[in-house]
Amino acid sequence: MTETTGPFQGDTGGGGGGKPRPGAATEAAPGGTRPLPARRPPEAGTGLFRPPPGEGDPGGTSRPPPPVPWPEPQDAARTGPATTSPRDGLRRAVPAATLDPPPVPDPSPVQNPYPSPMTGETPPSPEAERLIPRPGWHEYFLAMAKVVSTRSTCSSRPVGCVIVRDNRILVTGYNGAPPGEPHCTDQSSGGRLYCARRAGGIPDTIKLYYCRSLHAEENALALADRLGLTGLLKGATLYSTLSPCVRCIENLSRHGITRVYYELAYDSVDSNRDREWEALARQSFEVFEGTSISEGSMRKILGSIFRTTSARLLPSG
Repeated sequence: MTETTGPFQGDTGGGGGGKPRPGAATEAAPGGTRPLPARRPPEAGTGLFRPPPGEGDPGGTSRPPPPVPWPEPQDAARTGPATTSPRDGLRRAVPAATLDPPPVPDPSPVQNPYPSPMTGETPPSPEAERLIPRPGWHEYFLAMAKVVSTRSTCSSRPVGCVIVRDNRILVTGYNGAPPGEPHCTDQSSGGRLYCARRAGGIPDTIKLYYCRSLHAEENALALADRLGLTGLLKGATLYSTLSPCVRCIENLSRHGITRVYYELAYDSVDSNRDREWEALARQSFEVFEGTSISEGSMRKILGSIFRTTSARLLPSG
């Protein structure tokens, strides 16, 4: 299994093939250059984009900006920055009430059978866990996607995914900032989660144009391209902890992905948009449905994580 690191994941550099479009931004890579992900340029005079100190700010420093606290409740009625609607091009003021509230963790669909190894609770014996039937394929790959998501550097929603063909993992991916950009999780401090988009006052309705992170699906597909696995993606299956956005739906479809299984359906402040994305996904893929891990399989998986996995259960000989 190959983890998504490199030119499209936030941890390391490196790179590979592909010729950049004329005038496109590129990054250095062994054997050539690779185009950076396309970003919609900020619109002049909107006040939506505020570069962090040291990046286009004449009075800044090389240090990353400090976390910006959330507005106090009494500020909720103020009017946010003017913006331009991507759909109709009309400029309008965005009420602060439409800005994202502080992120709330999504509840787990399955209660953790081992809330903490230090609670004193006695889990089932290794022998009893060994007798639990092994996870099914859907559970196995979703569990892998959940583990991959722990590498995410998005403060709001960690997402992990795996792309599979013939029950064999081709690539994995998680969401995070591109190479050379600071990670939002690294800028969180003082018990507060930092989000560059929210700190800049960018509303949820246009977040795809300004979010710092590349999505898990984008990173997985970029790795497949770099490793020469693009041809194997036709007819492949995606397992993800979150159903894909409209941008990733189109990208996955172009690469030939035919089935998508997800743990959590995408939800936002715009329920109409969420339904449009779901409808597009159902048109784009042969299968588009949620999946989960049963309690028994979760016990077996977590038992393997909390204990030394390969400790012998039967005497040698």
